[in-house]
Amino acid sequence: MPFQLNPAIPPEGMSTAEYFGGRMPPGRLDMMRAELRARAETLGLPMDLPDFICNTGRAHQLAEYARAEGRLDQVILPLFQAYFVEGLNLHDEAVLAEAAEAAGLDREKALSAVRTGSYAQRLDEHLALAGRYGVGSVPTFIVNDRYKIVGAQPYEPLRDALRQIAQEG
Repeated sequence: MPFQLNPAIPPEGMSTAEYFGGRMPPGRLDMMRAELRARAETLGLPMDLPDFICNTGRAHQLAEYARAEGRLDQVILPLFQAYFVEGLNLHDEAVLAEAAEAAGLDREKALSAVRTGSYAQRLDEHLALAGRYGVGSVPTFIVNDRYKIVGAQPYEPLRDALRQIAQEG
């Protein structure tokens, strides 16, 4: 389900330093970025975190369009790569068009859905559901509508938690 870090971020985005401002001790952001990059590297995943945060509302609307077209899973990876590997702004139409095409969606239909806000209500409904689950950060895993696992967990503890949940039924 979708989660927006901050829907009020302007379309052009803002620097992470500006966004986190006085809410994080000096050096902590750089340490977090290095930890994420190192974790991704151990998994063989490319990651080059950008130094800005973008407004993801339009990307989430594209994802809702893709969900309706049965292509949600196919659009997520190009969106993640655009931001987390290439450092692109997910508000930008060209970035969204490329992600749509990579997912096997019609570029123009996908962009039209985003431009017209055709999936804005559906997005709002999914965001409200995430709020009812208490989702306040990513990743958050909701399992069987009953269990919540928050944060980027190492593989083994996540696997063990899911196995325990499965045993409990």
